[in-house]
Amino acid sequence: MLRIVGIVAGAMVFFMLIYFYFGSHFYFGSTVANVEVGGLSAAAAEKKIREETKQVEIQLKGENQTVKLQVDSPYDVQEEYLKENIRYGEFSLPLKKGAKEKVAEAVNRASFLGGKEAKDAKIIYANNEFKIEPEKSGTVVDSARVLKELCKDFEDGTLQTEYNLADYYREPEITTKDLSQQKISQNLEEVRKREIKLKLNKKSIPLTEEMLAASVDDQGNFVQEQITEWVTDLEREYSTIYKPVDFTNVHGQRLRYKNVGNYGWFIDIKASAKKITEKLKEPDTKTIQLVLKGDTKRQPLHVTKNYIEVDLDNQKMYCFDSKGKLVVETDVITGRYNKGTATVPGFHTIMDKRRNVDLSGVLTNGDGTYNVPVDYWLPLLSYGQTITEIGLHDTDHKLQYFGQPGAFQTDLGSYGCVNTPKVEVAKIYDYSYIGMPVFIYGHVYDDAPGEWDKPVEYGTEI
Repeated sequence: MLRIVGIVAGAMVFFMLIYFYFGSHFYFGSTVANVEVGGLSAAAAEKKIREETKQVEIQLKGENQTVKLQVDSPYDVQEEYLKENIRYGEFSLPLKKGAKEKVAEAVNRASFLGGKEAKDAKIIYANNEFKIEPEKSGTVVDSARVLKELCKDFEDGTLQTEYNLADYYREPEITTKDLSQQKISQNLEEVRKREIKLKLNKKSIPLTEEMLAASVDDQGNFVQEQITEWVTDLEREYSTIYKPVDFTNVHGQRLRYKNVGNYGWFIDIKASAKKITEKLKEPDTKTIQLVLKGDTKRQPLHVTKNYIEVDLDNQKMYCFDSKGKLVVETDVITGRYNKGTATVPGFHTIMDKRRNVDLSGVLTNGDGTYNVPVDYWLPLLSYGQTITEIGLHDTDHKLQYFGQPGAFQTDLGSYGCVNTPKVEVAKIYDYSYIGMPVFIYGHVYDDAPGEWDKPVEYGTEI
């Protein structure tokens, strides 16, 4: 009995000694901020920790590189703090003010080797169908993520001396799962199978699979900017304002001219692209009417009615009505015999219609100005949409000289306008409309002095 009591008493004394000893010393195997302090007093541990954390080194190991980060004295090492936590087997230390900034500096100074960028999953069109191309992992280090996790480990006391760089490669932002859940490829397939038509006047243009594929971004969204690109191609192909214009004159010559640049119609690219973008998102869309601007009815490329022709060689003007019938034939006096005041050959359109206008300007010899009141004024728009200040108007003070072939070679010639008897230009005024074609042809000014100062085109016989 005494022996048992002795053994128990001895054990109690032993454990009491251990308890009191480890009340001022760290347990064996203890670590503080990754520094082994087992069996040390708080004072000794402070000294050791302070020494070993003067420079904390962290290694980031990858397949082809090892990056070492060094942070100078990041911990606030205090003996009192160690005493308070001495019975804990493992813990970290408070960070000094500015320690996070030091970690950030170390990461920013680090030189990570370049690698392959991660690739997002995307929608592609291949083998006559829309499908998902899976994402691909990359080998580019995400330094922001490295910084975030190191700072967290510092604060949590879980900082390691070695990290695997592969854990910090940038991940694709969009995955196959993301696109699959949204059913994007299935929705695009439904649009493709709908065989949508684009309506252009009476013409129907199929929305081809290539055009549809060019309409979406990598995530399958319809993008107006991308649609604009192929609408621009359609505009160039189909709009009539870029196409030449032809007619057959009273002498049986069929002449072809460059377009003025506003005659006919054109596709409004921006409005059409916006409309297509919106309509493609609607589940029942089968046809889309393109937005057109200009005259789609009264301005054909092959002109057989509703036009005026001026024959410079014979000083004549003719007007044809909406049925192609000649309704006005009249003598005229064109521009004074000088290329600077010539009535220029080419294809024109009526730019405006006005009554009771004072035409004014500077005399060509520089000797003063002129002001001529007219009852009918039809100014013309020329090639390149040039405002030439040339037009058709009445000039009854020259009435007795109309019909004289060489009148334009004298002072009776105009400053480029087609002078016309009032009674005849009044008829033309009634038949005409803004945008009406006016063909001027002939070679009477070929040998005239001076230089052409306005767009000139003789037309090509076809």
